[in-house]
Amino acid sequence: MSSETGRRIVFPAVGEVAIEEFAVQEPGPKEIVVRARHSLISAGTELTNLTDALGIVEYPLYPGYSHVGVVESAGAEVGDEFAPGTAVLSLGPHTSHLLLDLSPSREGGAEFALALETGTDLQAATFAVLGSVAMHAVRKAEPQIGQSAAVFGQGVVGQLMVQLLRASGCRPAIAVDLDESRLAKATESGAEHTIDAGREDVVTRLLELTGGAGVELQFDATRTPQTLPTMLRAAAHSGRILVTGSVPGKVEVDLFHELQLREISIIGLFQPAAATVAHPYNPWTQERNRVEFLKLLADGSVQVEHLISAAPAWGEAKDVYEIIRQGPGEWLGIVFDWG
Repeated sequence: MSSETGRRIVFPAVGEVAIEEFAVQEPGPKEIVVRARHSLISAGTELTNLTDALGIVEYPLYPGYSHVGVVESAGAEVGDEFAPGTAVLSLGPHTSHLLLDLSPSREGGAEFALALETGTDLQAATFAVLGSVAMHAVRKAEPQIGQSAAVFGQGVVGQLMVQLLRASGCRPAIAVDLDESRLAKATESGAEHTIDAGREDVVTRLLELTGGAGVELQFDATRTPQTLPTMLRAAAHSGRILVTGSVPGKVEVDLFHELQLREISIIGLFQPAAATVAHPYNPWTQERNRVEFLKLLADGSVQVEHLISAAPAWGEAKDVYEIIRQGPGEWLGIVFDWG
């Protein structure tokens, strides 16, 4: 047993945030201990879990799944790929030290760990997991060059969707949100048009921007079910609506006039359920999407620097989550700094 003490963020009960100490374990033969550098908050998911908005959380809960650090120690049977000093992306929570089991015989398979290329911006690399969420949604939409697209909700995932849709050839790419600062960021992300849903009639504006045809691809990256009726009214004939946010609650829709009559498809997305093993019908695994997203970051096709609003120390967690609980404002991507 290591004598080192680690620290991690925990939700001990609904609405509560705390810092917890724990003893850092020595790695087993096929395990590595990763010392954190950065971890990105997934605001939508973590707020849903903190408030138990879906009524499914079991506490205590350790939030976070976008962790980047450096291998501090490795077991005797770990190969050179994860030698000490190697930078690693994982699905670890917000924690100073992370023990990862790389054994293929582990129940459920080896834990996800991706060795990062030398020179990778470690803070930016934390966006690869949310980037794969955005990429999974865009792939499911099967975009074609010249198709119109609108993304409702301009949090981090929504901003990344806009960039990926532009890279896929969608025109126009439209961003919808209630927050002016996020819409300004969406313009930096490549949105050709932005719509302030608090000041404009969204359906009217979307129809104007598409010459009356309606939007062919719409993405819901919000946390409100009330977005869906709006998207149905703004959809083109045979349009597709993809729901990717963690949306609590229910909503009524007009099945015949708004769904059936125009043959609209509504597709639910949950990236953690996406393929983890490639097969001919779906070669795009979660890991492959993360790798591809990192490549887009490296060559500048996707940008995340403008999405980082703050990089607080891990010890400020209580204050950070209180800001998030107050709703969208002058913040977007928040990356904990672990030193």
